[in-house]
Amino acid sequence: MSAQLEPKRQEFHGGCPHDCPDTCSMVFEVEDGKLVGVRGNKEHPMTRGGLCVKLNDYEKRHYHVDRVLYPLRRTGPKGSKQFERISWDEALDEITAKWKAIIQEYGPQAIIPYSYLGHQGLVHGLNGGDAFFNRLGATVCERTFCGEGSCTAWLLTVGPTAGVDPESYLHSKYIVLWACNSVSTNLHHWHIVHDAKKKGAKVVVIDAYKSKTAKQADWHICPKPGTDGALAMALINSIIDQGLVDKDYVEKYTVGYKELAERARTRTPEWAEKITGVSAEDIRTLARDLATQQPVAIRMGVALERHYGGGQTIRAVTCISALTGAWRHVGGGVTQFPVWEHPYKFDVICRPDWIPDETRVVSNLQIGRALTGETPLDPPIMSMMCWNSNPVTQAPEADKIVAGLMREDLILCGYHVTCVHGRRD
Repeated sequence: MSAQLEPKRQEFHGGCPHDCPDTCSMVFEVEDGKLVGVRGNKEHPMTRGGLCVKLNDYEKRHYHVDRVLYPLRRTGPKGSKQFERISWDEALDEITAKWKAIIQEYGPQAIIPYSYLGHQGLVHGLNGGDAFFNRLGATVCERTFCGEGSCTAWLLTVGPTAGVDPESYLHSKYIVLWACNSVSTNLHHWHIVHDAKKKGAKVVVIDAYKSKTAKQADWHICPKPGTDGALAMALINSIIDQGLVDKDYVEKYTVGYKELAERARTRTPEWAEKITGVSAEDIRTLARDLATQQPVAIRMGVALERHYGGGQTIRAVTCISALTGAWRHVGGGVTQFPVWEHPYKFDVICRPDWIPDETRVVSNLQIGRALTGETPLDPPIMSMMCWNSNPVTQAPEADKIVAGLMREDLILCGYHVTCVHGRRD
């Protein structure tokens, strides 16, 4: 009897495919051509071998029974979860035929694409279909989920420049994590913050609840949800009132100081205390620290923009580092991680020059209104191609989205790694 050969195990290096500020460096273990395990790459200087809970069992999800590997056609009523497998040629032919019919009757704007970052990255997920749908003349679906308000506010206030490099926080003496639960959602930056803390840096967390990060901070400031803008304006007021403005930096490198000072004149700590629940004394102490404990770094989380007036909140927070001259120092300033920092040529990928004149735009946050007709559209949306995003769980007004997707006359096409019920593949 011949000896049984031991299975051959290989290791491959890669990166996490999910949408996250970190992009963990990963090691994939493959045995006889099958993925059998994943682990973090301990040799990577930034991610240091760590993986979040979404990645620890990646090999199980890779082969999960619910993964969609082939085109499926719905065979029963919407929502019945009844599908049959069809070939790729059949799927493409059916979609093409239905879209041609829609375009002939209603025009191309009756078709709308719907996508976001998900797990396929900027090129394939976020922008993968833009050139095609722009050339088609479809309705433009404006992606305003995450960072759009923040990025716009950053450009208006700071300009087209990057924020503080995450690794520079090692040189910070005072770190503010504002609406950012780093331990749970930005864990590899937390390693750097923790290293700075061990060197003597003070870590302040501003968050509306006691997160895991807040529990490890030196000081947790807990404003009422959605009141961060009032807190930021009171800090500006207090920095000016205490005579802590870096006048040399402001005069050389900023514009609009007089207008900002006038705007903040009545936004006193006492005014903010009634709104935020943070004591006036704590606001003054934080203002003094932000101005005198340089280098001071502020890491803003996307939660800062997730409420009415969120863009203005971002603008107010970014003004603080300019008033105190924090940008002078290594490890001083603000970090925001705007998408436009990525070295992609978006105009080449997306081809906005192919969008026909007068093409309408629908916000992905209001897709439910568009599908149900609450927002009057002429022509109506008759087909939606959805990929790399699940609007029912990710967009507001889920009840309206479900009602719109349940329309019998709506042709819904999508591709996902797991089944999205009620779709037509």
